[in-house]
Amino acid sequence: MPQSKKPKLANEDAANTAAASIPSDELANIFGCLGPIEILHLRRVCKTWNDAAKNTIVPLTDFKVHDIDSYNTMRTMATALPNLQQLELGSLTHILTHINSSRIGPRYVNGEDPDEEEALRSINGITYEVDMVSNFTKLRVLKLENACLNGKYPYLFNFPLLQHLKISDCSYLKWDLSVLAGFPLLKEFHCTRSQLLTGNIYSLRVRKDSLERVTIESCPKVEGNFMDLADFPQLNSLILRRLDSVTGDIRGMGAITFPKLENLILPENVYGGQEYMIMRISEATDLIATIYSIKKQPHRHSSLFEDFNWYLSESSPDWYQEEFGYPFSCCIVRAGSRLGWRWERKFEYTPDYHFEVNWLDPLPAKGSSEYQSYTEALQDMQSCMYRFPFFRGYHQPPTEAVFNRLSRQYRPSREEMEMWENPSSSHE
Repeated sequence: MPQSKKPKLANEDAANTAAASIPSDELANIFGCLGPIEILHLRRVCKTWNDAAKNTIVPLTDFKVHDIDSYNTMRTMATALPNLQQLELGSLTHILTHINSSRIGPRYVNGEDPDEEEALRSINGITYEVDMVSNFTKLRVLKLENACLNGKYPYLFNFPLLQHLKISDCSYLKWDLSVLAGFPLLKEFHCTRSQLLTGNIYSLRVRKDSLERVTIESCPKVEGNFMDLADFPQLNSLILRRLDSVTGDIRGMGAITFPKLENLILPENVYGGQEYMIMRISEATDLIATIYSIKKQPHRHSSLFEDFNWYLSESSPDWYQEEFGYPFSCCIVRAGSRLGWRWERKFEYTPDYHFEVNWLDPLPAKGSSEYQSYTEALQDMQSCMYRFPFFRGYHQPPTEAVFNRLSRQYRPSREEMEMWENPSSSHE
């Protein structure tokens, strides 16, 4: 017998009528407490709910395009939820699990002026439109991570409400730092491993009053002087790493520069930058004096420069050949509130050998809480020196002749021998 239809309950009609009677603007406010996928489902209830979904300011929620399902969801959202506020375009390689006939990884359609070699390589591959992203005019967070883009996509850089832009591992995306002018409210800008990014960091000045966090890493075509950002009033994090054409000098960091900076990494071509190369051992004293004077400026964050290492250059007359890596580096150290600095001999797989600390701050008053924290931290520092005492009693690298004599006289502990014989053991 054919199965009879399930009878509609009276209260079901009443519920549908009640749902449809809620004003669209009130529904939009309610939907604004839900995630994008939930709103997509609810919009199917009736036309009123569908209209409300279109007017909903979708809350900031992670939504990543990484396979065919999430891509199709984005296409639907472009018309059904145009007020999406957060979007990440990722790699489409997961689509291969659904489409096994293609040998070329799926990618987004080429933009303007694509890289010809890359375009030719993928000419027979499956491509997906991406221009519908421009419908999301309320975007506040946009991430492009390992997205298969090739060429220029002007519509990806025209979101007047955008506050957070992150681009990483987009090797064939062609763009310039000047596009940041299209983001008047931008607070955070992060770009790593973007080989075709061009421009001068001076271009960031159009966002002087809004930028709070800037990261540019492994973008070889970016150039400029980091001090062009020195008067940014809100900037609290500046990470510039592996940028061969970015220069500058930390000696220009006066008391009124970078007023809110808490986190700083600078490339090695900057005087005083991370892994900056010192030409003479004696120059380290002047460099550290500059660092110390900056750290003692009233508004400076206490951790500034404390993750930096500065190396003795291979071109230095004081350098002599070592088996592993650079022979010597120096860094800031802290014991409680007391600052100092020391040289280290760095190795790749085994513990670094520390020199004696050159203290910069005076000894804290005995009996004070600062003195107690200082002595506790000092014990940890000295324990490493006792375990690996090669440079005990030395405050700076010795001459090569003295070093060779120390090497002949030194008797490593069993712990050291085991570490040398088993380089996979933990590195301190």
